[in-house]
Amino acid sequence: SAEYAQLRDEMKTQQAEIDALLTDARLAEQTSQVAASNTLARAAASRIVAAIETGAPFASALSDLEATGASDIPEALMAVADDGVVTLAALQSSIPDAARAALAASPAEEGSGIGGYLKRQLGARSTKPTEGSSVDAILSRVEGAVREGRLTDALAEAETLPQESQSAMSEWLERATTRLAVTTASETLMQRIAAN
Repeated sequence: SAEYAQLRDEMKTQQAEIDALLTDARLAEQTSQVAASNTLARAAASRIVAAIETGAPFASALSDLEATGASDIPEALMAVADDGVVTLAALQSSIPDAARAALAASPAEEGSGIGGYLKRQLGARSTKPTEGSSVDAILSRVEGAVREGRLTDALAEAETLPQESQSAMSEWLERATTRLAVTTASETLMQRIAAN
């Protein structure tokens, strides 16, 4: 009877040790699965950021990210995943033409005299950021901010343009706004994934 009780106690101790080992093994497996999922999520997010920089589509990287269980993917990213988004370099190379169109469309009273006429008709404009509230000065600051990659500042300046000028460069403004929304969304996404 005493030997039986001792054997039973040993079996209970061994069973407790086995249960603890199984629990540890399950926890280790869950931890490694979470770590692997986080690594895959970071890799997919990095591919998204790289695609945004090059203007390439990133729908497959977005699908890979969703497969890791990532949720709350920003709508700005979902909207352009199939086609990609305009690159900063493309915005920088197209801003001079957009600025000329905006200047030509500015109200006649914007620049009086021969200087104003030449600016509107020939596209003569300031190419270095200048102070002032004239369309030419505003456009010079917009272009300067774009050259430096400061789209937030460029778009804020563009909002002060007369409606005619904004309409004349509306396609460029829309592309710049989309890029800014997408880059902001990708930064938010990367921060969220890094926090996991």
